[in-house]
Amino acid sequence: MLFQSLDKLKRQSILAAILMMALGVVMLICPESYVNTLVVTVGYGMIIFAIVEMLEFIVSKKALIHYITFTIALFIAILGVFILIYNQDLLKALGWLFGFVLVQDGLFTLLNALLFARRSNRKGWWMLIVFAIVLMTLGILIFLNPWWDSPTLLMKIIGGALLFSAFVSTLRFIWVWPFNNGKESAEDASER
Repeated sequence: MLFQSLDKLKRQSILAAILMMALGVVMLICPESYVNTLVVTVGYGMIIFAIVEMLEFIVSKKALIHYITFTIALFIAILGVFILIYNQDLLKALGWLFGFVLVQDGLFTLLNALLFARRSNRKGWWMLIVFAIVLMTLGILIFLNPWWDSPTLLMKIIGGALLFSAFVSTLRFIWVWPFNNGKESAEDASER
């Protein structure tokens, strides 16, 4: 069971690192004239992601985690629709969207640091907790957004924060996977 969860976490960490790195680079190099197109694309992407998650809920076994995922997907779909409707308030939409993404990624990293990285027997696993707190702080700062008046500066700050999030996702991938120290738990030994 533990290794199945770790395999899923490994895939999620790799995907999150690639996605955050791509978004961060796009945010850093995106000219100000294309910001509106970028926000509309993100809005449609959120709606498509939410629809996929809702369809997975329909075919799932309906455990508690599936209801939680469905609720989050519904929230993401509503947020995507609001981004498409209110894309004229571009800076607020960007601040809210990426602030929420960074806080969520920080909470996910904190949870994985406490559940998996602590058990991995790697030195320095506690650094994931520090990085998770930094991610959540960056998310809250972007969400509150003291840079409302400058779209270029806001894009650069969000891009840098997303690149940091990709770095944290990569570290999470490395620190979460356990060492094989010859001491297997009874649960892990019975799974093999």
